Amino acid sequence: MRFAMGAGGTGGHIVPALALAKELSMQGHECIFIGNAHSMEERMAMQAGIPFHRIKVQKLYRSFKPDNLLFPIHLISSIFHSIRILKEGKIDGVITTGGFVAGPVAIAAILLKLPCFLHESNSYPGLTTRHLAKRLSRLYISFEDARKYLPGVKAFNFGIPIQKKEHKRPDLGLYGLDESKPCLLITGGSQGSLAINSAISTILDILIADGWQILWQTGGTTYRKFHAKHHATQGVHLFDFSPDLASMMLRADLAITRAGAMTIAELESAALPAILIPLPTAAENHQYYNALAQKQKGVAELIPQKDLSPQNLLTTIKTMDREAMRSRLLALPVNSAAEMIVKDILALY
Repeated sequence: MRFAMGAGGTGGHIVPALALAKELSMQGHECIFIGNAHSMEERMAMQAGIPFHRIKVQKLYRSFKPDNLLFPIHLISSIFHSIRILKEGKIDGVITTGGFVAGPVAIAAILLKLPCFLHESNSYPGLTTRHLAKRLSRLYISFEDARKYLPGVKAFNFGIPIQKKEHKRPDLGLYGLDESKPCLLITGGSQGSLAINSAISTILDILIADGWQILWQTGGTTYRKFHAKHHATQGVHLFDFSPDLASMMLRADLAITRAGAMTIAELESAALPAILIPLPTAAENHQYYNALAQKQKGVAELIPQKDLSPQNLLTTIKTMDREAMRSRLLALPVNSAAEMIVKDILALY
């Protein structure tokens, strides 16, 4: 069979779609990818060897912006373009993973009466998910909390699909660090977080004195600033970005990070306790709800960015029960979301 994946905008939408496409391909099915031109999804799909088809879809901003005036035009155009792609490609089913890029592809599938499946990674479902939920063949969620925002909709929770890779536990000596000391992983995403970086910078000497050593992804935006200030500090490895972050999680004892759905899936996979500081500008504050769900599961602490201070962060690091959190993380089921979702999809044919 032939499936079309509709996703884009952020890695949190794209990576689950790629994981599902890979699982389908392993079972002998063909997949294409539909998304915005010259985008992250185009680059990642092409790297994965999945044929990519371009549409032009625009994000709907919550605050007034002139670009919003063009939103209906781009939406209608992208729906008709998606319909043509699905027809010409003789697609048997459409799989989307939420977000504004997924909307036109899902609507096109519904109009063509094609089976349409949507996976929602976040604990607070996005606008596309909430509006289309009752028109889907299947809706998959990753957090139980998502159900209360989807009244009257049957949803299946198999977790967040991730591509399984054999990550090797890194030798900390490669980063100039000591294998015998506990390791703190700091990351605010590829662009970094000035709020997180500034708080860490203020308490860095205390953390080192307390016996921590630090893997610190500053992000590209503020790398020069913090590298200039701390590059000579013993026990600290600063870097702007690394594709090996998932491997670093296997060696870290604690992470301080944002609360995107994919980050949380990777933290769970690595059984790594975390202090989650949600990005306050994330769409509909979904990162806060992701972090709250993890705190309620007892596997992470939550500090809203408005409450973040060097002292608050330091106190949380010193008082959290990392061993209890790690035990709960190790007790979580192994991530088999991609296999289970694909099995469920194929059973409907």
